[in-house]
Amino acid sequence: MEKIMKHYKISFLVLFVLILSGCSEQKKEQTITKPIPKAQEIKVIEVKKIEEVVIKKDYTIDEIYNSKCIECHASNGSGNTEKLTPSMIGQSEEEIRDSLTDIEDDKGHIVMEHNREKIVDAGMKYSAKDMAAYMYKRFNK
Repeated sequence: MEKIMKHYKISFLVLFVLILSGCSEQKKEQTITKPIPKAQEIKVIEVKKIEEVVIKKDYTIDEIYNSKCIECHASNGSGNTEKLTPSMIGQSEEEIRDSLTDIEDDKGHIVMEHNREKIVDAGMKYSAKDMAAYMYKRFNK
């Protein structure tokens, strides 16, 4: 008897669910239109998508060095032995430029290539030639 009652309960639940799902499919959207009195007219305005505005700034080589490079290469260009960053003191402008060019060309300086990518992503673009001239003049007076 219990099995029969359980069977009826399950059948009843399945039937109930089917009826409910069938009813929801039969509902149709209805649109009611009626004129709007003059006093209640609605002003329609065009909505435009707001695009992200990026303010670009031309950074000087000095600003780039002082905000991104100084932590590892030091304010006097002496480098940081703990971070294995080289000293710029005593290097020629050509040596500095060649090192920076190698970094731009992804020639195995993994840490500096990553750092340069972050600098460029921050909108701070520089050339190896300009940065080398700046570093040479700043650290090799």
